[in-house]
Amino acid sequence: MKSIRISMALLMCLMATVAIARTGADIEVSYRYSHPVQTMRNAEPDVTNQYILLTDGNHSKFYSPKTEYIDSIESTPEGFEKFNTFKRICYEKKQSDQIPRVDGSFYITKSNNDEKIHTYDIASATKFRWEEPMPHIEWVVTDSTMTVADYECFMATADYHGRKWTAWFAPEIPVSDGPWKLCGLPGIILQAECDGGQYRFVADGIQQARNPEYRIYGKEKWEPIKREEFWLLRRECLENPSRNRGVAGYTIVYNGMNYTKYLPKEIVDYIETDY
Repeated sequence: MKSIRISMALLMCLMATVAIARTGADIEVSYRYSHPVQTMRNAEPDVTNQYILLTDGNHSKFYSPKTEYIDSIESTPEGFEKFNTFKRICYEKKQSDQIPRVDGSFYITKSNNDEKIHTYDIASATKFRWEEPMPHIEWVVTDSTMTVADYECFMATADYHGRKWTAWFAPEIPVSDGPWKLCGLPGIILQAECDGGQYRFVADGIQQARNPEYRIYGKEKWEPIKREEFWLLRRECLENPSRNRGVAGYTIVYNGMNYTKYLPKEIVDYIETDY
């Protein structure tokens, strides 16, 4: 009986997905993104960023609204100068808490038109961008259900970029998309977590987009790089002693063992491990 139920749900979702793609409706889903700090000094998720998935069923953008706000200001020479002036005044008045702060480093855009995913992220204090083919993730859908953000969701599992993911998708929202690079299910992904729980996305709000904006501000200034090279560079920022000045002697205790500066890849690594 359960297998019939899931099959009917998937069939209805596929039909609705075509319909929503034709209407071009835009929705916003907000997510809490939990992960370890990028200096890899903790194996548990101890940082939470607020991200938004903006999607119309055909193309999407996953981004931090706070980070985008700052990038939009700094995207022009005039805005960059005014923002620096504002920050200087705040520091002089000892009001640094008034300065807007970034909340997450990356943007992800997906497009069914060219079947590409574009990633924008930072390593070694440099902004980089790269593209990769739209993934054909081999999801295994089950009949397990859970309520997320007031929507009934089905569970699916898959291996992607070196990690095993468990996702919960809502057939009631027939958009084949989700947080980060996750996609390919007959319903929007409202929760996803990798094995071990080090990286997790949980939806906490859904609404119709009022003024959808899919551009990436100043994207022409982001340097091109290959995906594997980006993650190797970020790891090198940890492992190359010349990049870690000022943290010499920093000791981390994990499961009774001492580590210097950062935890090894076997304990905690980035969200993508296949680099």
